[in-house]
Amino acid sequence: MLDIERAEKFIAVLDQASAFPPFDASRRLVLSHDMAVVALEFAASVRMLAHADRLPGAAVCLRSQFEALVRAVWLLHVASEEQLEKLDAVQLTLESQQRSKNLPMLAEMLAALEKKPQLSSLMVSLAEFRTSSWPALNSFVHAGLHAVHRTRFAYPQALLEQAFRSSNGLCLIAYMHRGILTGRAGIQKELIGLSAGFASVLPKLR
Repeated sequence: MLDIERAEKFIAVLDQASAFPPFDASRRLVLSHDMAVVALEFAASVRMLAHADRLPGAAVCLRSQFEALVRAVWLLHVASEEQLEKLDAVQLTLESQQRSKNLPMLAEMLAALEKKPQLSSLMVSLAEFRTSSWPALNSFVHAGLHAVHRTRFAYPQALLEQAFRSSNGLCLIAYMHRGILTGRAGIQKELIGLSAGFASVLPKLR
């Protein structure tokens, strides 16, 4: 059974603890922060859809949550000034949308992030998620075999719970990333400590 109330409490606790602006107003930090917020918004949709027993929609939003989170980290550590400018368009126009299409896709961003030694611990978590979940999530997004099979034959509750817990785990990473952007010493350690009491809504230890 999904403990939605506990998950919302978990999110509220982390949100309050990291509710500080980036330590400067540079384009890089602001965009990275904004993208982390996008990831958290997708996560809110995952929780609502999971609570409504809607696995296909939850899976689609979970995939988007993961990609937004990776984009947030990539914006901080890898993106060039030209790439930052493409995402920082003042207005949404056909031209600005076309320019943003040339940004790297998920695999390219992950490959670039893997070259950053300071991100080695984070990359273990991101790689584990992608290895275990990505094929099925893509199938739901593109209305493939998983979507047909799970609609026709239903799906085990454990699969919905896995998506729910995985999303909450990605939320913790997003809040820790947001914490880095604040420049506040010890905030990541604080967030990990706060999450310790929420094992019932986080990915199960292997």
